[in-house]
Amino acid sequence: MSGAGPLLEVEGLEKHFPITRSLGEVVGRAKPRAVHAVDGVSLTIRPGETVGLIGESGSGKTTLGWLVARLHAPTAGTIRFGGNDVTHLSGKALRHWRSHVQVVFQDPVGSLDPRLRVWQIIGEPIRAQTGASRTQTRARVEALLPTVGLPIDCLDQYPHEFSGGGRQRLSVARAISVDPQLMVLDEPTSALDVAVQAQILNRLVELQRERKIAYLLITHNVAAVRYVADRVAVLYLGQLVELGPVRALLEHPVHPYTKALLAAVPVPDARRRKLRYRIQGDIPSLVDPKPGCRFAPRCPFVIDRCRVEDPILRPAPGAADRLVACHRAEEVGDVPPEALLAPAPSALSPTP
Repeated sequence: MSGAGPLLEVEGLEKHFPITRSLGEVVGRAKPRAVHAVDGVSLTIRPGETVGLIGESGSGKTTLGWLVARLHAPTAGTIRFGGNDVTHLSGKALRHWRSHVQVVFQDPVGSLDPRLRVWQIIGEPIRAQTGASRTQTRARVEALLPTVGLPIDCLDQYPHEFSGGGRQRLSVARAISVDPQLMVLDEPTSALDVAVQAQILNRLVELQRERKIAYLLITHNVAAVRYVADRVAVLYLGQLVELGPVRALLEHPVHPYTKALLAAVPVPDARRRKLRYRIQGDIPSLVDPKPGCRFAPRCPFVIDRCRVEDPILRPAPGAADRLVACHRAEEVGDVPPEALLAPAPSALSPTP
């Protein structure tokens, strides 16, 4: 399904989760409410590319990943894969399409059936997509195990017999068993120690080189994004606030939220740890949010316009390959992240 253009195109994607109304609200005919978990996200991923998706917990990263894999049906927006609209696929068509997009979940313990053996776990998508026999499935799984660093004599073992890293390798093997073109990696190393994280990331890089798979890497680990990703997208309360090449964005962030997010990354300098910056203000509700920038209540550069007008994702100042959603991008872009570490007033005073 891949071609010369983008592999994945997401345009105006939204996911709103309705809130169950109480009896009093129903009787009083209160207006239905919904949590706007993802709200108007547009994103592309090219064949063989890795896009890192970062943001605070609760920013909607996992929901966006599940939408891309069609584990959630979108409320609005369009998902195109290989130029084909897959937004409303269902039934057999959706089942067939899922061979092109696979997910590695954050929790390998919860995502691996403890009652199944290794060959059954990895072979399940093979049998579902190809109708392979038991013998054929075992043979394919046995050939696949070395590619993720697992011994071929573990075919009949159960998930509980593996370490955390081993279980995550099983998850990766299951995902690549049907030769997907895109993998959604949802915090694939979050529950692992540093050494095992490096092993998993190196294995993912090798698999990408060998199989030309595209990745959507959802993570809190900025170091992992820097090592693996080609581009990085920053998500805040369901909306993209900045997008661009990984090195340029991480070294010279433009959006105030991106600056604060990167300034909060732990550093070995003890003096900078003492000056750790924390975003002030309250996080706005995602239940039927009001107009305006969602970062406005916490932004040190906020002006009146920010509180009433939604910023659009537009080219960053002096960088056509970067996008930022900030009304004051031209002014705050040159303020270094280090300025946000100081407890003193902002380096750029808000204008009335």
